[in-house]
Amino acid sequence: MIAALSLGVEEEYLVVDAVSRRPLAAGASIVAELSEADFHREFSPAQIEFAAPVCADLPSLRRELNRGREVLAGAARRHGALLLASGTPPLGRPGPPPVTTAERYQRMAAVYGALAEDQGVCGCHVHVGVPDADHAIRASNHIRPWLPALLVLGANSPFFDGRDTKHASWRTNIWSRWPVCGVPPRFRSAAHYDDLVARLVDSEVITDPGMVYYYVRPSRHAPTVEVRIADVATTVDEALLQAALTRALVSTALVSTPTKSPPDAVLRAACAHAAMAGLDGRCLDAVSGRPCTGWDLVDRLVSHVRLALHDVGDLCFVEQCLSWLRSCGGGAARQRRVLSERGDLSAVVDHLAVTPSTQQWPTSPHA
Repeated sequence: MIAALSLGVEEEYLVVDAVSRRPLAAGASIVAELSEADFHREFSPAQIEFAAPVCADLPSLRRELNRGREVLAGAARRHGALLLASGTPPLGRPGPPPVTTAERYQRMAAVYGALAEDQGVCGCHVHVGVPDADHAIRASNHIRPWLPALLVLGANSPFFDGRDTKHASWRTNIWSRWPVCGVPPRFRSAAHYDDLVARLVDSEVITDPGMVYYYVRPSRHAPTVEVRIADVATTVDEALLQAALTRALVSTALVSTPTKSPPDAVLRAACAHAAMAGLDGRCLDAVSGRPCTGWDLVDRLVSHVRLALHDVGDLCFVEQCLSWLRSCGGGAARQRRVLSERGDLSAVVDHLAVTPSTQQWPTSPHA
């Protein structure tokens, strides 16, 4: 029996003008009127983040994510705006200039120049509790081969600045511009990881340890491992799916014997291919080195973590979620379908706007 590990999720959202449907620099104003400490400004003033409190199970996490979205969507409406759950804005550009008036973000923009442009993109970050930093590194090493599967499930940003990028997750490509990003190397220990981060900061490759933007990393603030490869999800259910699968991967890592991982170059290529292809496209299986579909990657992931999902009671929820996605398509496919049916990217923005009816699927499985 695998014990349930604690869960936390951070979601980033875009703020767009309710009339033009383009990014609106109202994030700081919206956060300023909220008393809860769970809401934060982000790099772009057209962004907001909600950090859900630590939860023990999916039902608790669902309540927190629903609460965060409801509060932020209501505050956005008071500012003449919509809260958008999409990795990138379908209309307009999200990112600097200007940059949120926080010293750290101002410094990043000054140091990296044009590299910081359009970085107002939105992800879903899952935290899973672990005993200590060395266990976080063990989990990180184990998760690496499964990153492409999590990416195809979380791809929700096909449109950017009025055009179809031909990628399922354009956010992944924008985010990958930072100097320390993407698939992490295998680390021997937490000390090995800390030594690398210190060298990167000392050499001024990055301005601070928070700029280690690997897809999976030990948290700097809590005894968790953080997986940050998915775009923010249109629905709470899809965010819960990322959380359930990530926790199952960490649980499996803590009770498994470490295995050999694919080469870094192959994993990077598999993630890049997954970002372009999405669930229904042709991907690369990093383990075998052979072409496969996005759904092949997901099926292998679920098979790998089935015992962990069963032991904490998440298996039924995950299977229902995946059944719904097989029928209705992933986030990127649904966005494209709205454009095909309506012929207008404004309709895609409305599809992505957070409302009570969009937080869960029409026939939402109850965790």
